[in-house]
Amino acid sequence: GTPISDYFGYRSCAGCSTDHQGIDYTPGNGYPIPAIADGVVSQTGNPSGALGVFIVIDHMIDGQLVSSVYAHMQLGSLNYAVGDTVRRGDIVGLVGDTGQSTGPHLHFGILINDVATDPYAWLNSHVNM
Repeated sequence: GTPISDYFGYRSCAGCSTDHQGIDYTPGNGYPIPAIADGVVSQTGNPSGALGVFIVIDHMIDGQLVSSVYAHMQLGSLNYAVGDTVRRGDIVGLVGDTGQSTGPHLHFGILINDVATDPYAWLNSHVNM
């Protein structure tokens, strides 16, 4: 039910990457961001480069290493550190506008064995939407 402002793959826009490795959700500035599954935090940036304030959570799903990426969060909203255990639904941070961003949104990515994959397609095949 959350609006999507940009999809995975090639895009053409001023000031953004042409190879978009995620989807952008626009629920509103400050909206809480839940983790998609149980896992362990493998990376954070507070803020760090193009992703701004971000977190990466590693999950074992269907026997595969799946990493979920949540980026552009509000400064000071990151709730976890590397090595922390996260449960599905835990709030990892708040939607923001940090890093290389065109406005408040959540950049959400999925990595399968460290390779970016279309998060929308992956969610459709693994989550009851």
